[in-house]
Amino acid sequence: MQKLYANQLEQHLAGPLAPCYLLFGEEPLQKLEAIDAIRAAAKQHGYAERISLTADAQFDWNELSNELQAMSLFAERRLIELELAQQKLTPAAAEQLKALPQQLHQDIILLIHGERSHSDVSKLAWFKQLQSQAVQIPVYALDERQSQQWLRERAKRLQLQLSSDALALLQQHCAGNLLAARQELEKLALSNLAQPLDAAALSQFLADHSSFSVFQLADALLSGHADEALHRLQRLCQQDVEPVIIAWQLQKEVLQLRQLQQAQQQHNLSDSFKSLAIWPKRQPLYQTALKRLSLNWLDYLLQELAAFDRLYKSGRLNNSEVALAHLVTLFIKPVPKAYSLQQQALYD
Repeated sequence: MQKLYANQLEQHLAGPLAPCYLLFGEEPLQKLEAIDAIRAAAKQHGYAERISLTADAQFDWNELSNELQAMSLFAERRLIELELAQQKLTPAAAEQLKALPQQLHQDIILLIHGERSHSDVSKLAWFKQLQSQAVQIPVYALDERQSQQWLRERAKRLQLQLSSDALALLQQHCAGNLLAARQELEKLALSNLAQPLDAAALSQFLADHSSFSVFQLADALLSGHADEALHRLQRLCQQDVEPVIIAWQLQKEVLQLRQLQQAQQQHNLSDSFKSLAIWPKRQPLYQTALKRLSLNWLDYLLQELAAFDRLYKSGRLNNSEVALAHLVTLFIKPVPKAYSLQQQALYD
C-alpha cells in the first residue's frame, strides 16, 4: 500500500482509511501528532471505540487476537492500537504479527507503532507481510531546513507573525526538540505580545530547550560556525554527555580531516572521501574545514586532544567544559597559542 511522510498524513486521512497503519520512528512529536490524527479520523469514520495495547515483555499476545476476533452484531467498530515497546521481538511475538493480515477486517483499524526506526522495522518479515494492507508512516528527525519550514508552518497555523531572525532564534533554542518548539509557539499564541515578533522581543520570552548530539556539534565545527558550535557544546554538557565522548568525536573529525588534507595535497581527495564513507551531501562541510585548517594545525589539535585525555583521566582537569570550549575554538580557526592544554599537563 502507500508510504506517507508525517506531513502528508492529514491529506490522506481526509479520504478512505486504510485497514492498518504502521508508524515508526524516533522523533516523538511527529509520532504523537500522527497518532492523534489517526484517532480523530477513525472516530469521524465511525470507529468509536479505541483499544490501546502495549506489547512489552509481559504482554499476552492472545489479548490482541481476542480483540481482533471480538465481533458481534452490536459491537462498535474499533481502532486497535498496538505499541511495540521492545526494541527486539521474541520469535513467538514475530509469529503472532505475521498472522495479522488474515485477522484484519472492515470493523477494525489496526495502528502499530513504536520508537524503533522505520528502516530497521521495514526489513522484518511481519512488516513486509502487512505492507499490502497497510499505510507506512516513517517518522524522521528534521534537518535544519525542514525544521525551519516546520516552525514557519506551525507559527502560521497559530496565527503568529515571526520575523526571520525570530524564527532563527526559536530554532536555535529548540533545536532537536520539536515538542518544546510546539509548546513555545502555543505559549506565544496565548500571550499578548505585539506582532510581528522580532528576535529581541522573543529572546525575553524563550527558554533554551535545544537538544544536540555530538554529531551535530561536529557539523557546526566543520562549518566553522563558532557561536553555534559553542552553544551546542554548552547544551551537550548540560545534557550530561560525558566529556570523553565529546573529545572522542573531535578526535575522529581531526583524524579524518588530516587524512583528507594529505589526500588533497596529492590531488586524490575524491578517493579519500570514498574510503572514509563521507557521502557527497556531507563533503562540502569537510571542504570548508580543509580551507581553514592546515596539516600542521590539525597535528597541533591532535596534541591538544591527547593532553585533554591525559588530564581528564588523571583527574587533573579542573573544568572539562572550559577545556572542551578551548578545543572547539581551536577547531574553528587557528588562533595564537596563548593557552595550551599540553603546558597544563606538563606543569600540573
